[in-house]
Amino acid sequence: MIKKSIIILLIFTIIFSYSNTIYGSETVVRSISINGGKTLNMAVDDFVTLDIKINPTSISSNSIKFSSSKPTIADVDYKGNVTAKKVGRTTITAELNGKKSSITVRVSSVNKSISADFSTKDVSSRNFKEITITPHRYDDGELIEDDADDEYYIYLPSGYLVNGKSASYVADRNGVYPFTIYYGNTRRTLYYTVKDIDSNVTDNNNIDDDEEDINFDYTLMYDYEKKQILFNMELDKIRSITAPNKKTTISSSVNYYITNIKNNNPIDFSFTIDDVIYRYKVIRQGEFYLLISLLPVDYDDYSSIVHYSGYNFTTNEIFETFPNKGIFYDNGNYEVMIQSDSNTKEIFNFNIDGIDFRRPSVESSFLSDYTFELEIEDDFGLDYMITFDGKYVPLGGNSNTGTKIVYKHNTKVTYNGDYVFTVVDKSGNRTAYITNIDSRIKSRKHSIDYGVHNYKYTKDLFENIGILYKNNDDNSDLYEIILPSYMNGSNSSYFYPDSNISRAEIVTLFCRITDLPYDTNAFLKNKFTDIEHHWARDYISMGSSKRYVSGYKDKTFRPDNNVTRAEFCKMLSNISAFKSKVSALPATSNYDYIDINSHWAQKEIIKITSRDIVVGNNSHFYPDKPITRAEVVHAINKLYNLNPTASELAYINSIYKKYYNYRDIINNKYYDDIIISIVGMYREKLN
Repeated sequence: MIKKSIIILLIFTIIFSYSNTIYGSETVVRSISINGGKTLNMAVDDFVTLDIKINPTSISSNSIKFSSSKPTIADVDYKGNVTAKKVGRTTITAELNGKKSSITVRVSSVNKSISADFSTKDVSSRNFKEITITPHRYDDGELIEDDADDEYYIYLPSGYLVNGKSASYVADRNGVYPFTIYYGNTRRTLYYTVKDIDSNVTDNNNIDDDEEDINFDYTLMYDYEKKQILFNMELDKIRSITAPNKKTTISSSVNYYITNIKNNNPIDFSFTIDDVIYRYKVIRQGEFYLLISLLPVDYDDYSSIVHYSGYNFTTNEIFETFPNKGIFYDNGNYEVMIQSDSNTKEIFNFNIDGIDFRRPSVESSFLSDYTFELEIEDDFGLDYMITFDGKYVPLGGNSNTGTKIVYKHNTKVTYNGDYVFTVVDKSGNRTAYITNIDSRIKSRKHSIDYGVHNYKYTKDLFENIGILYKNNDDNSDLYEIILPSYMNGSNSSYFYPDSNISRAEIVTLFCRITDLPYDTNAFLKNKFTDIEHHWARDYISMGSSKRYVSGYKDKTFRPDNNVTRAEFCKMLSNISAFKSKVSALPATSNYDYIDINSHWAQKEIIKITSRDIVVGNNSHFYPDKPITRAEVVHAINKLYNLNPTASELAYINSIYKKYYNYRDIINNKYYDDIIISIVGMYREKLN
């Protein structure tokens, strides 16, 4: 028995130790290596990204510290990019959590035994340049005449390998184009710079160098006199500003009132500042507002297209947004949470359509005759393609949504490697599509790979610009909110569904769900003597002016008194905003409660209970007992006819579980009603 216990203890210790290794606060680095430990040979001006391997592979390489013993010979940056500067030898070291790896880097002079002539010609109907390189060999500075059978291996900028006396590649954008030449064991990379190609991007949303200097701050504000929100913009200097109402002014500041903003009805507006368009969207959910800033689309940094800002003008709390910025990468459903320092949360779930800043989608098939067939799709018109072997191919697409082209490229594949097709649409969005072939001839010395150039700008020529086009799934489920959240938990952990609800809380709830404009001036008009320092004084003043809840003859409101079940029935029956909703529900029940006979609210209790908005327990209604928070949210949901389908309820529940975790509602009979009150009611949209 003792031996068995020892064995079990040993097994537990091993498992525990292993778990600490995997899940502990810091994972141990077993080893790190650079380029497999091999010496790195470079020529002056070469640029190489180090190949780093870490054991275990789960550890991030972001914290590696790189260093060079002689940075004047070859320097290394924080990403592991090595630049050869002059002839010599240095040691490059990578260090991570105490583990190191070093390699020798030899930098040689540029091999001048190989050179080349460049020539260019314009591509018909385009402002593109076809670059042709013709290599030469030299011996002690003397030009060697090539024999008829002398050929060179020439790598195009795309990495495609041409075996011959010359090679051509079409340049469709400005940049430095590398061509790497091999003759026997001799190698040299030569560069041709293209500067005079006009950008084909015509989208007005793009910013040129001058327009990038426009700086300004923006925010939403609330005019408590007019009970309207306004958009405030403060610029760095006086500029020409065209507001959403099409009026143009010369100013350094803007105040634009956003009128008629209703719950869950997004308002779109835009400003034009010195001919640059800035777009915004405002969404309101009760007292919460989400401002979405859609920046002019910068295709080189499209991770910051959208910025979010959260507001609640009924409090002085600061609201953060999660996420604080994002990408509208496709039409569909997006989700943002705003949260205050006191942990008040509101979930904004909204649909976006009209997305059109994308790059083409490309799929390839490798055919039995060793050629490629491409299927290309984009919701802009497709424009042209530069193939892996440097050919310009007009795609001839139109501007209709969903343009789709099937193209067969007849150049046969000879070597294994990565083949690059650059596809561009009519808005200038680019996709550099790479397909790998490993079923053809393996060259002993050469491979298809634009990394062969060892040149730092090579990948920039084949950069993906824009956001990848994706087909919308017609069967995808989209939901939109029809009633915002209206009830918060008492803290981040407990909702207290069975607790009583006070008069101040009930009038606040009524103001929220009836969408009353927030009015701080209402307090100045009320006559209650006991609410001046109460947290809900504005809501009490607003609600009492609408006769949601009345005060007492002694001019008190008694905000912290509990609301009884009878009083709640009276409120629902008498408040004008609810009367039509109560009448619209059929009276299908006939309860015989023995404790409501001759009660002052008997009529109202019968009216509410017959529609199952509030119900009693067996033969008793308990009219003078306080109503609970859970019973209130059930009544509100019933009143607003919130009867979610299984799909809608599952969606609401998924949002709740993502952002909330109240410990005391799981087994409550009103669980479904409670989570609707916390996150809002969502309806499934039909396509």
